[in-house]
Amino acid sequence: MQSSISSIVESSNTTTTSRTGQKVSVTTLGCAKNLADSENMLGLLHSAGYQVTTSPSQADICIVNTCTFISDSTNQSLDQLIELNDQGKKLIVSGCLAQRYKENLFEEFPQVRAVLGTGDIEQIVNAVHWASNNDKPKSFFGAVTKGYIAGSTIPRIRLSGGSSAYVKISEGCNHRCSFCIIPSLRGQMKSRPIEDIVKEIQGLSDEGVKEVILVSQDSTAYGIDIYKGQWKLAVLLEAIATETDIPWVRLMYSYPGEVTDQMLDAIAQHDNILKYIDIPLQHSHPDILARMKRPVSSKATIDKIREKIPGIALRTTFITGFPGETEEEFEDLLNFVKKEKFDRVGVFTYSQEETTHGATLPNQIPDKVKKARQKALLKAQEKVIDEKNKKLIASEQIVLLEKIIEGKLIGRTYRDAPEIDGQVIIENTNLEIADSMLGEFCKVKITKAAGYELVGVI
Repeated sequence: MQSSISSIVESSNTTTTSRTGQKVSVTTLGCAKNLADSENMLGLLHSAGYQVTTSPSQADICIVNTCTFISDSTNQSLDQLIELNDQGKKLIVSGCLAQRYKENLFEEFPQVRAVLGTGDIEQIVNAVHWASNNDKPKSFFGAVTKGYIAGSTIPRIRLSGGSSAYVKISEGCNHRCSFCIIPSLRGQMKSRPIEDIVKEIQGLSDEGVKEVILVSQDSTAYGIDIYKGQWKLAVLLEAIATETDIPWVRLMYSYPGEVTDQMLDAIAQHDNILKYIDIPLQHSHPDILARMKRPVSSKATIDKIREKIPGIALRTTFITGFPGETEEEFEDLLNFVKKEKFDRVGVFTYSQEETTHGATLPNQIPDKVKKARQKALLKAQEKVIDEKNKKLIASEQIVLLEKIIEGKLIGRTYRDAPEIDGQVIIENTNLEIADSMLGEFCKVKITKAAGYELVGVI
């Protein structure tokens, strides 16, 4: 039931008429889970006979699948809506911003014809039909208004393209971290059955996809809602490893307090489960973690992972400037990053989001301090990355080749997730055969390190 956007757009552009004669675009903001929802919306629209395009400028109706996780993402979503509204485009707003502000968007943006909640993705065809034929706004919020999880039978057009695809294994989150607005927008956890996920992944493999990236709000709690209160991530990983032909399986969004021995054993025992774990720790100091309502055993969790899986690539994220963060607590975090030497680190400044517990806490930190601490943490991580990458010089690495930029092949090792991590630049690209190599694995000898990038030759 899946196709790539390039093939669909190419066929759509040769079609003189569609269901309405109008083209529809989807702009996706925010995380990979949002991207998966957008892909399902495009698939549903194409199956219903609508023309789809990747370009809002070519579209008559523009869907904006929004994010509002932190203030920066909210502003990005609003900026996109302002731009398209000013262009006179008919707008449909979906995603977390729509869930958060609902019908208020009609007042702010006269061109908005429809809004959908995070649980209403399958209403997109009705929403586009309405926008095609009406100038009045309409809400498509349904009975299930928080969080959507598509099954393998729902049509999907992949926007990510290339050799990688995101597979959403669950939606929503049962935790109530004091800085996070997501549970109020996405609801409680809803998991997909193991058999359905395996079916989708095998279908992707049959299409030539080489890497699937498992995404959710909380991957480690997968299955707790449908398997009698049991975490079933280890069973899912085992099934994917043994029942599909996919070469690379990457795990994202692991909650620190739910990392089990069974999960780690499944990763360690199967070559196609990448030795890579994304585990957002958010901080190191126990007092900050307690105020965040997060697990306080960050160090013990990291030690267990590294003991169980030698050579594991660890990605994490941290927040600077959480309410009440003292210089001593920040120094603890800074030293933690220097000592633990994570492979990949993302750093966010704390965003005071209304309706969260963190927004009510005293001693809110000034933006200037938050940003200074963010800069210091990233600078420390740059030194870690420089040391790690220099140790890879003269080694041979398996690289998944993905694109050609300025005449050079670009790829990734198992240490790097798409878009958010580093990449490998191939210096001795043979342009006559470069296109035929895209989507393939090859051995690359690393010749130098350049910041977060590696440079090498085939």
